[in-house]
Amino acid sequence: MKKILLTGLGPISNKIHSHKAAQAIIYADQLSEAGMDVTVNLVSNKITDYTPYEEIYFYHGSDWSGNLNLFGGIEAYANTQFVSALSHFNGKIKSIIVDFPDYASMFLDRLQKKNMQWNNVHWENLRKLQGEAETIDPNTIKRYRNIAFGDSHAICMYRPGWENISVPFSTLHGSINRGFEEFIPEGGEYDNIETYFGNIDIRHHLCRFDNPVEEAKKLADRYGKEVDRIRALHKANVTAWEPLPIEDEARKIPKTGWYKGTPFFGKWQQRDEVRNAFNERLKSHTQVYEWTQPLLNPIGQLSYEAMEKPQSVHLSRESYPHWQGKKWTEKEEYGASLEAFFA
Repeated sequence: MKKILLTGLGPISNKIHSHKAAQAIIYADQLSEAGMDVTVNLVSNKITDYTPYEEIYFYHGSDWSGNLNLFGGIEAYANTQFVSALSHFNGKIKSIIVDFPDYASMFLDRLQKKNMQWNNVHWENLRKLQGEAETIDPNTIKRYRNIAFGDSHAICMYRPGWENISVPFSTLHGSINRGFEEFIPEGGEYDNIETYFGNIDIRHHLCRFDNPVEEAKKLADRYGKEVDRIRALHKANVTAWEPLPIEDEARKIPKTGWYKGTPFFGKWQQRDEVRNAFNERLKSHTQVYEWTQPLLNPIGQLSYEAMEKPQSVHLSRESYPHWQGKKWTEKEEYGASLEAFFA
């Protein structure tokens, strides 16, 4: 049974440096590892006929907020052929992670306000597909005894044979308050658990305190206690990942990554000191995966070359430590890889 992973709003970027596309590629890889024949609708292939496929796996983006964000507005929208292709599909739709939104009403509302029409879209069938779509989590299609979870940066921890849960905007402080169980899919049994938190706390929160270093140590102490609790609860090996180094302050960050009107709080040297104190204290509690040395530039900052392009805070998939998914990537752009050769 052939399946296609796509969005209805346009093709998915084939750039290896795209964070949003990286999550789609990870979902596709999980489906493939579960034995499915999966094609990804990329910019490089731009599939607009879905009739060869029996199922659509619909990706809503890594930062779905509940509403359409059309750059330039409905007048500038250039991907109506993908909405049309979706609206004429007659198979089943699996909605990844979130319940399928009412895209039809969102589009129609904008079109009506601008006195526009898309005559090639089968709106009635699109509404039917929306209503019948089944919500799924690729992590639970094939279960493993290994899981890695954390904030939005945690997608870089993915590799075949591991469940991977990354939740945008998840501070370590808030995640401890809620309990790490919220990141673990129901029914999971694990031998190995990896956790990845602290990036957001260091970027936006800890330097707001009078003594940031002491607050970082206190947070690391709380982290260690939560790791101990999860270790005992699941009777598993638990490893925490060290947070990312600090990039140069000149790095441009989209407003979606800002907090209280700023892309970060605290000068580079202060946040670097906080990060180092956090890491050292955390190592007194649990095993810490130290992995970021190859990501540094000559002066000890997180290198722009390791980060998503053209801007923002995440790593490029090319810099993920275990898996880069290059078999899903255009070979003429990135060159043949060992991973692709053995795929």
